[in-house]
Amino acid sequence: MPIAWKLPRVHAPTAEGSVEPSGVGWLRLLLFLSMAVPLVLLAAFAAYRYEQMQDEAEMRLKRALSIAHEHALGALSVNRALLEHVRALAEPARQLDASRRNELASQLQQLVSGQAQVHAIQVRDETGRVIAASTGAGEAADGLGSAHPPPHEGAGAGGPLLSELGPPGRSGERLFDMSLARQGTGGRAAGVVLVSVPSNYFSQFHATLADEEPGVAVTLFRADGAVLSRWPPLAGAPERMSPRGEVLSRVLAGERSGTVRNVSSLDQQRRLILFKRLGEFPVYIGVGREFGALKTELRRELFLLALVGAVPVLGIVFTAWLAMKRTRQALGAAAHLRSESEARRQAEEALFQSQKMEALGRLTGGVAHDFNNALMVISGNLHLLRRTAPEAARRYLDAIGRAVESSAQLTRQLLAFSRRQALAPETVALQERLPPMRDLLAPTLGARVALSIQVAPDTPAIRVDPAELELALINLAVNARDAMPQGGRFELRAGPAPASEGGTDDYAWVLLEASDTGLGMDPETALKAFDPFFTTKPAGKGTGLGLSQVYALCQRTGGHADIRSTPGQGTTVAMRLPASGEALPQAQQPQTAHAALRRRVLLVEDNPDVARVVQPVLEQMGCSVVHVTAGAAALQALERGAERFDTLLSDVVLPGGLDGRALAVAVRHRHPEIAILLMTGYAEQIQDIDAQGFRVLPKPFTPESLADALAGLGAASTA
Repeated sequence: MPIAWKLPRVHAPTAEGSVEPSGVGWLRLLLFLSMAVPLVLLAAFAAYRYEQMQDEAEMRLKRALSIAHEHALGALSVNRALLEHVRALAEPARQLDASRRNELASQLQQLVSGQAQVHAIQVRDETGRVIAASTGAGEAADGLGSAHPPPHEGAGAGGPLLSELGPPGRSGERLFDMSLARQGTGGRAAGVVLVSVPSNYFSQFHATLADEEPGVAVTLFRADGAVLSRWPPLAGAPERMSPRGEVLSRVLAGERSGTVRNVSSLDQQRRLILFKRLGEFPVYIGVGREFGALKTELRRELFLLALVGAVPVLGIVFTAWLAMKRTRQALGAAAHLRSESEARRQAEEALFQSQKMEALGRLTGGVAHDFNNALMVISGNLHLLRRTAPEAARRYLDAIGRAVESSAQLTRQLLAFSRRQALAPETVALQERLPPMRDLLAPTLGARVALSIQVAPDTPAIRVDPAELELALINLAVNARDAMPQGGRFELRAGPAPASEGGTDDYAWVLLEASDTGLGMDPETALKAFDPFFTTKPAGKGTGLGLSQVYALCQRTGGHADIRSTPGQGTTVAMRLPASGEALPQAQQPQTAHAALRRRVLLVEDNPDVARVVQPVLEQMGCSVVHVTAGAAALQALERGAERFDTLLSDVVLPGGLDGRALAVAVRHRHPEIAILLMTGYAEQIQDIDAQGFRVLPKPFTPESLADALAGLGAASTA
């Protein structure tokens, strides 16, 4: 009701001469103001604080949405990369016989290993029949594919298709599927590849968000409203969102993100909801929080203020002090939230980068194996052609040889940055190693670039793979040359580094620096320079693997690398490597040409092209050769007459259940008199094979390295 304002009135003298007290009205006004002002201020504070709490809640929800969005997008992106990789492995044009399906199933098992967001992987043909699965060839995982439509019902060749949640499996776990279509000849459907994703992978992560932000609800749902994950779980909650709800209606209208304030149809609670689409996937992530919790917290604060405001004057002073204190607390909380959000963002980026590099490393390992086999065929046939081709064809054969060497170097670079290149570390003295490299680096730099190499006499020795060190310096020289199109100066400097910069003893580290006077880089570009495939060169001028190989070399030796660059003034790449306390190896005498080997070789190689190259090369060395394509066939040949052979030369990756490593173990046990030499295109297998005591020859190899390896097995029988 309206307030009637009355001014204080001064009473006139009465007839009896008495006077009404003139201060009563002012006291009434003061009493009224002492109560009204705190109430008005309290009401204003309540409105302000409620808006502030809503803003803080929305800011925290945005942080939670960003974290949940990056986590879910990273998981789905990794799964998509897996699907595309599996689809390439299961190319319909390739013959998927029983051995190939077993091999494919083994590859699927390796892909699933260590991927928490993947339950299992399947490859299906156009009829829906399982061709291969990570749980075993032709076997279906618990719940895998159960919620996915048959291949003819819409698994397109574009982006991945996501199914609804399937029924609980035997373990109670619920899954949904991601799939990509396999295309056959003529564009016809050739089946699908499926990845099953556990729903609780997301809900468990969302539970950790709820621990840090009580009252937060997180939902992962498809664009058509099908719920894929919900935290916290609600009893009786539908598995599909209502299209009449504001969130889904806005999603169906094409919105990629938005904010909604409404009353939930599930529990009738008023909520603040934020949603956002996961990249180009038809999937959204939504986070929400109840307003009721905010009102409860606000009522508690107002009650405390009312208690303090019982004394009007002190209440006004205390209200001002409390507002200042609350504002300071709000600013501190906002700064803390920003810091926490940045730390979590960096952690999410590191996790995503780790998963990306792991998937990319697996991919490069498989590609390098096939590529090494192809290079093996080319280099072997090139060796045979050089013995019979006329002199006029020599320059063409030399060009092929240079192309093979360049391709092999590219493979080593790919394996180096993915950390799957086998190392052969040695103790190296840079005083002896760097000066002779002038003859190698000068042609690379060209006539316009001056080369300077300086090594301090007291530089300690380091332990490093010499070939990898040479490749790193060549990469740095190539980058420097490209950064100095008009010419300039390239310097290599090496010397001891003080212990204060990373060592524990005096001069326990070695600093190797490569500097140029080229165009330089801005700080943003320098931060990305070590990233694989990052390059500022035009298309076709660089692979973006040079500096990543330098960085990987430093990491694997226990050191580190950094870049100092200024636009227009040049770039310096500093490699800090740990010093080695080992003595330098004695110089080896040069090897002479091998005489006729006269070995009786059992060759086990499933790739017919590789076998057709290795067999005549062995025969030219004076060896007799029997070729089989599988480990079981090799054992049968030995059982029929082991005395016919004195050497086993086998590939590691073989079809069937007996690979080259298992075959070597069986032959060593049954026929210890037979020398064993294994060969492989998977660089990461070499160290494991060495640990078992077997000699291993990495592909691609030259006839000379094959002869050296066979000669190193010991004397051959002349019988």
